[in-house]
Amino acid sequence: MIVDDSGDRRFCVTGNLVMTTYIEQQQKAISALEQGRVIIDFQKLQEFDSSAVAFMLECVRSSKSQAKFSSLPKALRGLIDLYGVADLLDISRG
Repeated sequence: MIVDDSGDRRFCVTGNLVMTTYIEQQQKAISALEQGRVIIDFQKLQEFDSSAVAFMLECVRSSKSQAKFSSLPKALRGLIDLYGVADLLDISRG
């Protein structure tokens, strides 16, 4: 986890977020979220499937809405819209 210039704590999801990597990625994110509000950054995400949406929802649930998401790929935003869960997620438009 890194702290950026504005003081925000940022967890970067790297590599793949698919069914076979979901648990490992989720454990890392939950560990970061246990320390308080975190921006979960998808800028370095390479490959994903619908597990990414489940990952985001679990981050929100387990952190009592302390998770914020940034740098989502366009296709991931499309999945979020398709499943109708955008209102449940705090997504940065930047």
